[in-house]
Amino acid sequence: MSDVVKSDTTKQSLNRPWREAATLVIASKNDTPCISPRTATFDYRILLLQRDSQSRSFAGASVFPGGVVDPADFSPKWFQLFSRLGIWRGDDFGWSHMKGKPRAGPIAAQRDEGLLPNDVAFRICAIRETFEESGILLAVNEADVKYSISRMKNKQFVPSTSYCDSMNVRAYDNEWRRRVHDDAYQFLEMCMYLDVYPNIWSLFELSTVLTPPITSRRYDTIFYICSLEKEPYAEVDQKEMIDLQWLTPAEAIRKHCRHEIQLPMPQISECARLLDYRNISEIQGYAVGQMDQGMLAEVPAPIKLKDAFLRVLPGDDCYPGEVKYLQMEESEEENLKRCKNLNRYTYRSDGHFTLICNVTPLFGQRPPRDIDSRDWLDEAKL
Repeated sequence: MSDVVKSDTTKQSLNRPWREAATLVIASKNDTPCISPRTATFDYRILLLQRDSQSRSFAGASVFPGGVVDPADFSPKWFQLFSRLGIWRGDDFGWSHMKGKPRAGPIAAQRDEGLLPNDVAFRICAIRETFEESGILLAVNEADVKYSISRMKNKQFVPSTSYCDSMNVRAYDNEWRRRVHDDAYQFLEMCMYLDVYPNIWSLFELSTVLTPPITSRRYDTIFYICSLEKEPYAEVDQKEMIDLQWLTPAEAIRKHCRHEIQLPMPQISECARLLDYRNISEIQGYAVGQMDQGMLAEVPAPIKLKDAFLRVLPGDDCYPGEVKYLQMEESEEENLKRCKNLNRYTYRSDGHFTLICNVTPLFGQRPPRDIDSRDWLDEAKL
């Protein structure tokens, strides 16, 4: 194994008032297309992991794989691995087409010179965390890397596989998972030992969400999506995650509405966005179309009404100039009479919620489909 020396330079660059994170939506082809609620046929399912009930954040919730970025994800030591491919500097990775595009959140942050580019480091973070939490390793060999870079530069979707499935490394990947969990620098060690490369080129940007300043633990999170041609073997780590499910977007929303699982707001948004994509090829087309559009961060603004609680997003008539906790002396009905442009979640005291978006997102992003949780409870309508 190589001697990977840790560096403190990345720690200084990550000293921010919130924690930066990366999350991965894995859409995997399902050989037997599922007839999901609301008569929608999906030929893919997405992976959701259930967090431990004692977790410090999102306790008990079902989330996409991902986690907080580590200094190891930015380490220039990664060039020891990528130099085998002739990649010696940031522009060699293939994301130079994004220069000058609107960037958001952690991708736009300035780093110390010499570190991996944000586009690379946050994808490494998402792949590393996915491996730790589920055992799915999105990695490729040298020949596949050249193929992946070529497809990305030609604005074509880059498919991926789980290395643990294709190379049958399951017998010892649990040991690597333990080591990577304890020390993120071990992910680079593992890749060098196996002579594989994190398939960063198969991850496409979806959105960026920053936790509003109403909690002590805030996250600036970028969401990626990738597609697999078959569902890989997956097993939770029984540390951060205690269970997993492969569900269609409609199944995930229905289970959340029926209180069978708990989805945080960003997970609901992405599932609602995917409701309009029945086939995995449609997801791939959308992801490719987004790859050079850019994006801006969404910061939900919490607003307390007399009879409901809102989380409004940019474009909503109620979205404030400064995001902070607001309280309005009006009912939901009164609020809706004066607000015509809506991009919001509404939570009611009876446990029901609605998601409404009638505004056009910037940069060609697909708006989430409107959801009324009561519609998803009636079996006769499903």
